[in-house]
Amino acid sequence: MAEQSGEWNQVQRRGGRLRNLPKPENKAAVSLSDDLRPNPNPELSVDDLLKYHKSAAESWRTSAWWAQVRQILESALGKPTCPVITKAVCLGPGPYEPSNGSHRAKWTAHMQTAAFCFLVEDLEHRTGRDITRVVQEPRFTQTDKDFCTRIGLTAVDSPEGFAVVDENTLLFGIHLEVEIYNQALTRLPAVYVGSSLQEWEKVIHHDMGAESPLLAFSKMDETYDKFVFPDIDYMYSSTVLYWRRAEN
Repeated sequence: MAEQSGEWNQVQRRGGRLRNLPKPENKAAVSLSDDLRPNPNPELSVDDLLKYHKSAAESWRTSAWWAQVRQILESALGKPTCPVITKAVCLGPGPYEPSNGSHRAKWTAHMQTAAFCFLVEDLEHRTGRDITRVVQEPRFTQTDKDFCTRIGLTAVDSPEGFAVVDENTLLFGIHLEVEIYNQALTRLPAVYVGSSLQEWEKVIHHDMGAESPLLAFSKMDETYDKFVFPDIDYMYSSTVLYWRRAEN
């Protein structure tokens, strides 16, 4: 994996990576390297992105999937005590107007952002605390960043988002590569939503040594409450929600 340009590619099962999404519908897709750059010629305005986002997200807000997510939050918050969450970081949702014109990639980026916002909004409502929202995606154009501002997110450049994560953070990152997760997991968060330890163990050998690439995942798997994050159209396949226990 390339350190910079490839760090946000959807994870694939080869050479120590996971593949969790179906094959692209467009068989004439552009090359991988092209897809990793910000769109050089965006055509949509911020208002266009808002219109698409609101339409897609609103239909999801009343879906059975979201009801399942809310049940998970109710179960987690029903514990005797729960971690204080003051910040939330979304890593690598994807650009909102992909350079290859993929409708699926566009829809996925908007839906992952919507799910992140829904989680934060629900936690704010249930806990009565305001939560700062940060998103990091190297493929964002300036229009993408302006759109984020309009929906209450602060878009930061890599690696600024990693430094935000601490014990009071909800970390949301779907189907990223293990190196990206580990940059964000230098300090373990209050809540983590992303690929599970069990899925990584299928493709990466590890032990409990300090150099294991799965050490942070192992610690969360052992010391956090774990919930299976519900899937929809393969978007969240093999995704888990880790919720830090009170004693930690």
